[in-house]
Amino acid sequence: MARVCLIVMWVIRGSGVLCDENGLPHTFANTPKSAIKLFAPPHHWLATHAIGLTDALELGLIYPYGQGYDSKTAKNLQFIEFGNLLSHMDETAANHLSHAIALVRWQHEHQFCGVCGNKTIFHRHEYAKICTACKHHAYPRIQPCVIVAIVRTDTPKPQLLLARHHKHKSGIFGLIAGFMEAGETVEMAIVREVQEEIGICIKDIRYFGSQSWPYPSNLMLGFFAHYDGGDIVIDKQELAEADFFELSQLPPTPRAGSISHQLIRAVIEQFHHH
Repeated sequence: MARVCLIVMWVIRGSGVLCDENGLPHTFANTPKSAIKLFAPPHHWLATHAIGLTDALELGLIYPYGQGYDSKTAKNLQFIEFGNLLSHMDETAANHLSHAIALVRWQHEHQFCGVCGNKTIFHRHEYAKICTACKHHAYPRIQPCVIVAIVRTDTPKPQLLLARHHKHKSGIFGLIAGFMEAGETVEMAIVREVQEEIGICIKDIRYFGSQSWPYPSNLMLGFFAHYDGGDIVIDKQELAEADFFELSQLPPTPRAGSISHQLIRAVIEQFHHH
């Protein structure tokens, strides 16, 4: 039987999507002209379009009520952050939601030309905003970031480097990560970030995988590496603390669904099998 593709829309605010009482993205059946068309793979609840909160309010699709929003067909809708939805989604759905969030942000940030300041319009056949005056094309930008799981094996038991950022007041420890700089290779970025944030040397950098991460439009590139000397000296502007932990005694770490969690689990499984 052929799959019927419904035309439905999500409402996006920042890095979150409007969700129903079950914590799932709420879909709207009408798609106004200001909505962005998404590449929607076959899935029972993925949206084909997305729109920003401001446009949704101006068009009367939703209105604030109490601590949330109501639509004509649903009550008490709430925005849920992308990171808090990951454990309830498969990879296809997570990537699609990240795609929607990034495009809505891009639409908002490129209403005017960055070259001459005139109004932009959508390209008819691709994701591009075209200046109505100088015809400059602005495409969605992806910001590559590196994240690395550093393992130490010169100790009685294997250890993993974990760090707590100041922003994590809940006590969550994560991996070393950061944006790539212009002109860097991935390997250069990893070495620099590790040096800047914790001051140690690493070796044997090995690729693990990637994840779209819409904060604001990142592509997280995950790697493993081995400790190669030096003492931990943290960047106090970035980190509250950092240390090597035995794999059986790890502090609280990021929730399932994030590439950070995947990297940590992969390290644990590797040495568990050994």
